[in-house]
Amino acid sequence: MSSKILITGSPQCGKSTLILKLIEYFSKQKFTVYGFLTPEVREHGNRIGFDAIDIYSGEKSPLARVGNFNTKFRLGKYNIFIDQFDRLLEKSLNLEGKTVNLVVIDEIGKMELFSEIFQDLIRKIFNSNIAIIATIGLNLRHPLKNYLLTIPSVLLMNLNRQNSEFVFKKVISVLF
Repeated sequence: MSSKILITGSPQCGKSTLILKLIEYFSKQKFTVYGFLTPEVREHGNRIGFDAIDIYSGEKSPLARVGNFNTKFRLGKYNIFIDQFDRLLEKSLNLEGKTVNLVVIDEIGKMELFSEIFQDLIRKIFNSNIAIIATIGLNLRHPLKNYLLTIPSVLLMNLNRQNSEFVFKKVISVLF
């Protein structure tokens, strides 16, 4: 049960939808799932940012927002709230002493990678005996992505709108 699956694909191909379906499946199987989600935040139909949500506890914190904020990091029109993200990470990905069947990370992306804590935790988890499902940007260019792809237990799966059910079944068969 030490397989690690990275799911990549074009924007809007269904990565987050697949992740939610997998969490639901494994939760019904009575697996203890840790990790986090990064859903869009919308206001009046417009995307105004992203939140980070701890899968196990449901705790939520802002990851990024459009607007005038005094933040150290920006990506395009988004202000990135790394301090708040780091606090959530220390709870959601600090797995010492916990019974963990699966870690789910949605996503390993440009915003999240501003966090050194995130990068360190990802390296640590990917070098553990814990099963992992994570999404990662198709066009992401970062040393951490390059590193993850060198780990023998990592399987990279490319998702598109046509193969979602195949990828879902493949993830389940590979992990358990």
